[in-house]
Amino acid sequence: MNHNFFKRFVLSLLLLCGVLPTHAQQRMVLNLGMVDGVALSKTNLFDYQVISSLGSSRTATLNGQIRYRNMPYTIGYSIDFSIQPGVNNIREAAERARMTYSSGSMKELFEQYGKLPEGIYEYCVTLTLNNNGSGETAKETYQECVYGRGTDVFLINLVDPEDKARLYEYNPMLSWTVNYPFASALSYKLKVVELKQGQNAINAVKRNNAVYEEKGLMQLSQTYPVYAKPLQLNHTYAWTVDAYYKDILLGGAEAWTFTIIEDTLLKAVPKDPSFIDIVRETGAYNLYAPGMLKLKYVLDNYKTDTLSLKLLDKNDKEINMKEYKQLAAVYGDNRYVLDLKENFTLKHMQRYTLLLSTQSGATFKIVFQYANPDLLK
Repeated sequence: MNHNFFKRFVLSLLLLCGVLPTHAQQRMVLNLGMVDGVALSKTNLFDYQVISSLGSSRTATLNGQIRYRNMPYTIGYSIDFSIQPGVNNIREAAERARMTYSSGSMKELFEQYGKLPEGIYEYCVTLTLNNNGSGETAKETYQECVYGRGTDVFLINLVDPEDKARLYEYNPMLSWTVNYPFASALSYKLKVVELKQGQNAINAVKRNNAVYEEKGLMQLSQTYPVYAKPLQLNHTYAWTVDAYYKDILLGGAEAWTFTIIEDTLLKAVPKDPSFIDIVRETGAYNLYAPGMLKLKYVLDNYKTDTLSLKLLDKNDKEINMKEYKQLAAVYGDNRYVLDLKENFTLKHMQRYTLLLSTQSGATFKIVFQYANPDLLK
């Protein structure tokens, strides 16, 4: 059981039983035990109690505020209500709360989506007893605070390149996923830093200057741009992505690393490959597609035919072939050049499978490695 909650619970019982003296400092107890150590939201913000040891009701004002450490995010409210002797559940008066927010985006984030920004915050509630006409000149005030942390528990995740990947390309595609219910309303900040000796990925992205950083990205992927500081051979880099709702940081992905290495296989990749006879292809040789795939289909049994194409990645996931879904064939020697670089976003030196089928039901398979022609020596 939470220690603070247990302490407040015992104190509440003592007050209700009349065991404790009722001098001014102990006439009211703010019991925030139910919101201590939990993620605050619009559904539980008012789940606390005011315990009065007075013998009659008193009018009072409750002021609550969430304040973030080192960030300009705040949420506040004020409630006027009548405190009765004993336990008063504030949730019952929540509908009368007058809410204030540090910005319009903060209001939208909390009220529409029920989320708080990432970071450490302090939630303080101040109770002010109004004068009861007895000649008192000063109003009694009581305050209680709890601390919490807004976190997204990695609701944003890096996808590619995988952690500790060894890359041959100097402008890799960096991609990520999110599972926020309002992902379409978010933007992203991508940061890449060089990993120094003795550092882990988390320390590197927090402390090192970025070799590339870009904010306001609306898509879930970004190619390392030519205008960024060039990535270096045999250097290791750490990268991460932060998610924002307008100007508010919601959280970030776990940092991953990748290393740029030299690909000796590139020297064996022809820049202008020969045509592959799809009927005779047996998979005996390693096939490379340097930005293009050149196919040959000799038709000698039919006047015309249609080749249906299906492209699969290394995980056998189908890739949309766009205008290459079907290829027309006539009697004789048919030649096709598929422009992979222009029409697809394929990964450098990764294996792909092209499946082809004819109208008569014959099927053929071509397994090849895609090579980005910009990276060929």
